Amino acid sequence: MNKLFSPLILFILCSVYVVAQNKSCLDVRNGLFYYYPKTSAAHYIDFRNGDSVHEIETEKGDTSVWSVKWLSDCRYKLQYVSGGNFNEKQVELLKKSTPEFEISKVADSYYVFDGFVDKKQVIVNDTMWLHEKVDAGNTQIFWQLKPNVNLKKLHFSDTSKYAILYVYRPGKLSNSLGQYNIYINNEPLCVGQNNTGYGFAIIKEGRYEIKSKLYKDASSTFVDIKFGNVYYVKSMVHWAITSRLYNFKLEMATMKPEDGKIEFAEVDQK
Repeated sequence: MNKLFSPLILFILCSVYVVAQNKSCLDVRNGLFYYYPKTSAAHYIDFRNGDSVHEIETEKGDTSVWSVKWLSDCRYKLQYVSGGNFNEKQVELLKKSTPEFEISKVADSYYVFDGFVDKKQVIVNDTMWLHEKVDAGNTQIFWQLKPNVNLKKLHFSDTSKYAILYVYRPGKLSNSLGQYNIYINNEPLCVGQNNTGYGFAIIKEGRYEIKSKLYKDASSTFVDIKFGNVYYVKSMVHWAITSRLYNFKLEMATMKPEDGKIEFAEVDQK
């Protein structure tokens, strides 16, 4: 394994020499790594060897295999090969996609990476650990509801220990194929597709930023989540001829429950 060392700086301290050392992306191309997604309770172990990765989901023991192609010292892309607990539709989508990742920082016990849905649009920023955490904790803040779920069947009420968040984009006839990413506290939440809505159970109270982003344009709204309440966030894109490099403007808005409920019922739920 290759290593890059900083210039040797010698200090005489209690008759001990200290040598400073920097790690590089070359140090994390092979080995055993641990992943604790920020928005999930799942834990993963990745074993990298050459041009392949075996990823194990620790709770269920499911293993998926991916091929790796390094595009530069710190940038690589993955291609799904086999395994994992995926249905046929998910496997079909995985085989068509080749997500790219870029390592932005390498430290002694971890490295930080960005994941891209294309070569520019970041969909995830997270950390891969070089050692297993003693107390990983639970960083999950939401789980997605099934489409058209009946909240009464979930026994949801004002005493429930979670809140409901609906995020939707109303349908438009013009430019309906355009889509963009939507984030919650800068973590991926869903895709803003035309005439589409999603439901989520938010399992931690607090102030959340719900943001849409496409290229250099972004729009945010803030929601103060309290258990037992239902919230609606409307995502919009306005198309026009402008002097900018692109002809659209994103907008996010927190809706009144009575208005959001009516509009959400008109979109396709995912």
